Amino acid sequence: MQLRHKTRLLCMTLLACLALVGTGGCATSFFYERADRFTERWLDGHLELGEVQQAELAAGLEDLHAWHRREHLPDYAAWLRAVAGRLERVPSPSSEELQGYGEQLAAWWRELAETSLPLLVRIGSQLDDARVAALLASLHEERREELEAAERADPAREEARRARSMERFLRRFTGSLRPAQRDALAAWSATMEASRIPRLENRLGWIQELEEALERRREPGALAAAAYPLVVTPTRRWKPAYAALAERNRGRTMAFMADFLAGLEPRQRERAVDRLRKLADELEALSAEAG
Repeated sequence: MQLRHKTRLLCMTLLACLALVGTGGCATSFFYERADRFTERWLDGHLELGEVQQAELAAGLEDLHAWHRREHLPDYAAWLRAVAGRLERVPSPSSEELQGYGEQLAAWWRELAETSLPLLVRIGSQLDDARVAALLASLHEERREELEAAERADPAREEARRARSMERFLRRFTGSLRPAQRDALAAWSATMEASRIPRLENRLGWIQELEEALERRREPGALAAAAYPLVVTPTRRWKPAYAALAERNRGRTMAFMADFLAGLEPRQRERAVDRLRKLADELEALSAEAG
C-alpha cells in the first residue's frame, strides 16, 4: 500500500469517527487541516526539499506510519467496535458520551502530533533561508487565496454545500436519508455560523508564529520548544471570539448528530453498525501490516 494512500486512509478514518459521533464542525476541520492537509502540503510541494532531506522526510514518515499502525490502530479498531455496539444497543449516545468520544480522539491526535514532532523539527532545523522564505510565501499565498474565496462566497450556497457534504458522509454509513432527515440536516446547516474567515484570521497568527519559530531553528532546543504549541496544541492561540464560535458550532453539530442517531430507522442503524465494524476490520488489517 502506497504511503500517500495509507496517510489518507488513516486521516479519513479518524475524520469519519469525529463526524459520526458528533464532534464535527470545528473538531472535524481541526483534525482535517492538521493531519490530511498538513501531510499533503509537505508531500506535494509547499516545502521544496533537497534530495537528502526528501529521503529523510520520506523515511521518517514511513517510520511514523509504522508506529501509528502498530500502536494506535488496534485502539481505534476497539473503539469503533465499542461505538458500534453502543449504537446497536441504545438509540443514541448521550451528550456526555459524545463529549467523551471527542476527548478520546483528541488525546490520540495529540499523541500522534507529539510523536511526529522530532521529525518535523529535524527537517526544519536543516532549512536554509531561501527554503524558509519559500515555505512562508507559499503558506501566505494559500491563505490569501482562500480568504478571497471566502469573502466572495454566497452564504446560501455555503449553507447548501455544507448540508450536501454532511449528507454524502452520512449516506456512507446509513444509506439514503428520509425526507425528514434531510430537512433536519438542512436546518442544522442553517444554524451553523460562518467560520471560514475567522479561521483564516487565526491561521495568519499561526503562520506568523511558525516564522518566528523558524528564525530560531539554529538554536538547540529552541525550535522544538516553539514548534510544540504550533503542532500539538494549536487551538491554544485561537482568538476568544473564534474559540467561542467554534464551540457554538460544535454544540449544534453534536445536538444534530444525537437527534439523527436517535432517529435512525432499523435498516439504517444496522447498516451504520456494519460499516463501523468493517472500518474496524480494515484498521486491524493495516495494523497487522506493521507487525
